[in-house]
Amino acid sequence: MKNLNVNAPARAAGRAEGATKPRATRKTPAPKTPAQSAAKSSAESTRKTTPKPASKPATQSAVPASEAPASGTRRKKAPAQVRAQLLQAASDIATDHGVQAVTLEAVAERAGVTKGALQYHFVNKQGLLDALFEQTLERFEDQMETRLAADRKDARGAASRAYLHTTIDETSPAASTNVLRVLVAAMMTDPEIRERYSTPMRKWTRPDPLPLDQAARLMICRLAADGLWISDLLGYQDMSPELRDEVVRQIERMTLLKP
Repeated sequence: MKNLNVNAPARAAGRAEGATKPRATRKTPAPKTPAQSAAKSSAESTRKTTPKPASKPATQSAVPASEAPASGTRRKKAPAQVRAQLLQAASDIATDHGVQAVTLEAVAERAGVTKGALQYHFVNKQGLLDALFEQTLERFEDQMETRLAADRKDARGAASRAYLHTTIDETSPAASTNVLRVLVAAMMTDPEIRERYSTPMRKWTRPDPLPLDQAARLMICRLAADGLWISDLLGYQDMSPELRDEVVRQIERMTLLKP
């Protein structure tokens, strides 16, 4: 007995229906008018030629980055400024406590820098002291030169007068009187310091190239200035300001030589 496919008539009917059903047709767009074509072409051309807007710049800080210090950091000081601070700190310590108290650690602490920053300028204590005393001697000499240039009195005694007033001038910072006192005090007790600094100081006290009696008179004026200065250094002389001024006037009169 043959098998009968009961679904065969249904499939056949479906094929017949699909064959007779009309397919959906795609609508053909209406042709554009010349005006519409021209408008579209113009719009496309505009989109191609119009530049894109530039991206917004990042918001700038009110203070340029190069000028605004990073949080928690300090601006570095110029080397010349640091060197000047170190010499001033050494000067203060030497004046208050003597040369022996001038150590690298003490100077660095007083100047507010690290020991490494100090050693960038001065390798050791001797280098620091040399720089301090050389600066002091240079300033003293500058004062001498300034007074010599301004002197309008007897030219033969000008060097002695300049030495007198530079030595006893307590008000002029250029003379660095306090540091010079420390240096001289150290020279009295330390042969090495005396040998190192006596040579540059001799040129201020060398005899004037004059006849013997005049050269002796001017040398007495220099020695009197030294005595006045050292008495101030040691503090054993108790003179009134009026007496001191009169002593200075009489020493100065001695520098005015007779024709």
